[in-house]
Amino acid sequence: MKESMIFNWGGLKYSLLKKEDQYFNHLIGYCFKSAVLKIKNKLTKNKVASKYTASLGDMIKRTASEPKPKMIYSGIKENSIGIIFGPSKSGKTMFCENLGMCIASGETQYLGLPIDIENRKVLFISLEEFYTGRTERNSKQITKLTSAHGTDWLENYIVINERMPRYLISDADWKIVEDTIYEVHPSVVFLDSLTHMYAGQIEESNKAKEVMRKIKELSENTKTTIVVIHHTTKLYDRPLSIDVVAGSRVIAQECDFMIGLNKAMDGKRYIKDVAFRYAATDNDKVKTFTIDNDLWLNISGEADEIKLLSVADGRRDDANKEKLLDFIVGQDERGAKIIPFSLIEDRFADSREMSKPTISSNLKKLIEEKKIIKLEKGQYKLAS
Repeated sequence: MKESMIFNWGGLKYSLLKKEDQYFNHLIGYCFKSAVLKIKNKLTKNKVASKYTASLGDMIKRTASEPKPKMIYSGIKENSIGIIFGPSKSGKTMFCENLGMCIASGETQYLGLPIDIENRKVLFISLEEFYTGRTERNSKQITKLTSAHGTDWLENYIVINERMPRYLISDADWKIVEDTIYEVHPSVVFLDSLTHMYAGQIEESNKAKEVMRKIKELSENTKTTIVVIHHTTKLYDRPLSIDVVAGSRVIAQECDFMIGLNKAMDGKRYIKDVAFRYAATDNDKVKTFTIDNDLWLNISGEADEIKLLSVADGRRDDANKEKLLDFIVGQDERGAKIIPFSLIEDRFADSREMSKPTISSNLKKLIEEKKIIKLEKGQYKLAS
């Protein structure tokens, strides 16, 4: 047997025959090096991949060993984000205040649905309303709970003062909110409202993506549930759905829950579970409610939403005209001073809510009533 020499390369050993078989030595060395390089590349790739991936089996074991997030209320899960939406005066803010106070006081249910949460601290960030009006309303609301729970629980219900920014536009504004959450350590944060969290129009997908990204990061960083109040224009006889939410496509993708409140044309208010990521929804029936003198919502019954929203034929034309005016007012408030007909058409005709002739005839009525101005062909603005 020929003598051999032992070489070490990359931590692995291989032997080479002595000089007289140099050609064979080169061949063996080349093959060995190629094999080792392949092994190293494979190990490196696996190492990079394992940083971002795991097998389903490993993930099942991991989640089984971690605390299970609770369903706080209805379809609202711990550490999730979502919206409470609807038109003005439908009861959104009071719904959220009532729910927040029930959590803070230790109540086990709200509107007939259970509350399940350990950390009872709540933070209510009201960006729209100055503290005096809000505090007067809250003072009435707490009387519903003080007889049963005393007043110590008020330390769990945290509100903002006048030093909090009224608009969350810059990174510095969002940092103040994040730092406040870390300081207070609540389980649930209510933000009122989405319109104070961006500049421009939420219908622009980039705007919606940016604001929803910030809300999601806020929830993930602080390990809190974020409930955002979001306004829609008046809906009249239009049912509550994802489609009526401004910036609907992007917002719906990011939300874990969407609960809607509305006021029908006959004055009846109702609440509807529109979409949940972690729970089932019943879209056939809605719960009607009243608001009492202490500014609390009380369930009054159950109804079919379509029947609830049906309007008499004589009022439908006026309703369509008011819908158009509200849409134009809403666009004006968001900074769009000139509204093209194509935008109006996208909103009403594409959803088959109104035909093009109906839109045109009602725009003409609004011009005659001096509520809007036609600038040129296909362009309108709100009358001053």
